[in-house]
Amino acid sequence: MFKNTKADLEELVRKHAKGEVAVPTELEKIMLEEAEELIRHKYDHKAGARELYRLLQAAKDKDGRTKRGKNLLVLTNFDKKIKLKQMVRTWGFTRPWSMMFKLIETWFYMIVSNTQNLIYLCMIFSMFENAGLISLVYPVAVFGYALLEETRPRKEFWNFARRYTTVLLFFKFLVNLSVFGDFMSQPAFLEVTGYLKPGIYDFDSLPRLVVYMLPEILIICFIMLNEIHLKLIGLFYDIEQDIETINDGIQRNIEEGDEEKVKQKKI
Repeated sequence: MFKNTKADLEELVRKHAKGEVAVPTELEKIMLEEAEELIRHKYDHKAGARELYRLLQAAKDKDGRTKRGKNLLVLTNFDKKIKLKQMVRTWGFTRPWSMMFKLIETWFYMIVSNTQNLIYLCMIFSMFENAGLISLVYPVAVFGYALLEETRPRKEFWNFARRYTTVLLFFKFLVNLSVFGDFMSQPAFLEVTGYLKPGIYDFDSLPRLVVYMLPEILIICFIMLNEIHLKLIGLFYDIEQDIETINDGIQRNIEEGDEEKVKQKKI
């Protein structure tokens, strides 16, 4: 379940801090709210109170104790009286088209929350497509730094990746201009590039040129999307470790008197 409101998110964080990991789904919350509303409408008045009192009195034995298994839900048969169509929000949520839109929304959130992994894949794609020195920076950055971070890279990494990719994309576009065509077809230039493998190519076909530049275009797009995502969740300027380390979180829970749950749900 995705928390789209600040209040829901704060409540979820508070529960997790106490060791509670069970998170109700959106459908469960809607059904609970509508059920409570129907119950209030049915019994939250004098006539409803008299009916409940009558049912409770009828369910008692000779000793004045409520018979076993005779709870209010069984006595009132409320769950059998209420039909799904009476729960308007629940009915609308469980319709096929509504569920389809929810799935599309979920897929979108999954993509947004994993943009950094998509950036890494595009960087590897760039190395595969260019096969030269100009893209050697990407695998070094991914495997030499980004994936070694415990949580996520800091904003300086994304700033560097965006600036380098922008320069690289501009350079690749520049060398494919017709004015540089004669220079790049000279035997001396071809011999040097054959030894050094810089990854610079001159394409006459527009589709092939688009594929040649596609990795860098995708990297820039996903970096911008990732920056928007990080700013929205408050992790652009500071990563998780700057806010609270794992040991600090455990100690905070212990200080709140939840030591046993911390041991059970140890991170």
